[in-house]
Amino acid sequence: MRLTLRDFTPADEPEVLALFADCDDWFQAATGHPSGPGDVQSLFYALPEGASFEQKRLLVAQAQDMIGFVDLVVGHPAADEASVRFFLVPRDLRRWGIGREMAKALAERFPEVRRVHVPLDDFKPGNEFLKALGFVLNGQRAVLELAPRSDGR
Repeated sequence: MRLTLRDFTPADEPEVLALFADCDDWFQAATGHPSGPGDVQSLFYALPEGASFEQKRLLVAQAQDMIGFVDLVVGHPAADEASVRFFLVPRDLRRWGIGREMAKALAERFPEVRRVHVPLDDFKPGNEFLKALGFVLNGQRAVLELAPRSDGR
């Protein structure tokens, strides 16, 4: 499967809303309530403390159709770090390696990132996914240290 990771556009909103509805198990665990129509718009304003709008990236993972979504802030909390708010993959496509491919595509797209932070929530499958990728779970956060590339980047 060849997956591309591209920037979200307004034309993607209906598909992203459908993905959010399909991922209500994560929304319930992470926020305590189901996703709603305003959730896509609110993504643009959801920034960690100290981050700017220029650092925000909303990305769509696509094969033939949309197969995932990533909300992240690049260059936060430090220049060579990134904060991922969430990865979403439709329920019927989970455990097919799509999340791993999305993580690989993120590393290729943002080679300057050396450490990734993800907030932890009560969604056990997501936490297991982070552990499988090599994240260290520490209280309310998961952190992944990325090895420097052999080409010096």
